[in-house]
Amino acid sequence: LSTLTTLPCVGNIPVKHSVKGERSKAVVVARNKNDIMAEAFRTLRTNLNFVMKNSQGKVVMFTSTTSGEGKTFVATNLAMSVAMLGKKVLLVGLDIRRPRLAEMFDFDMNAEGLTSYLAADDNNTSMLDRFILPSGVEENLFVLPAGIVPPNPSELLARPNLDKAIEYLKGKFDYIVLDT
Repeated sequence: LSTLTTLPCVGNIPVKHSVKGERSKAVVVARNKNDIMAEAFRTLRTNLNFVMKNSQGKVVMFTSTTSGEGKTFVATNLAMSVAMLGKKVLLVGLDIRRPRLAEMFDFDMNAEGLTSYLAADDNNTSMLDRFILPSGVEENLFVLPAGIVPPNPSELLARPNLDKAIEYLKGKFDYIVLDT
């Protein structure tokens, strides 16, 4: 890895092969669980905290070049790991082409979410509050699902509403994890 970049590597997550229909297995970090996956996410969390120690409003974004590389899996489990420290964490569904967070947490797949705010002409950031849901798996973990898949995802993400949303949410949460 050191031959590919000069950036620090903050963690290595083992490949988790899933079996079709095992949605509940997507969240592998849990209290009092000490397997290799939970330890990998604890290490990632610790290293990120070290790298971000002086940051105000901690925002972490997961992205990659193609689908299927584990962005949602890693984002979800890191968010869970941080929430277990007693930090108030928001997991944001920014993959608005193929959103998965609603399905992972058993939310209504057709409910409004972030896309409703991004598409609104009204820049009232407080409307985001009604889309934020408790995760149901950890008391300090909240989810802002992507919402309804829009016809123009790239244009929505380019609007200034996204920056305003993140600034607003930074005032409400200790950490924001963006699943793109």
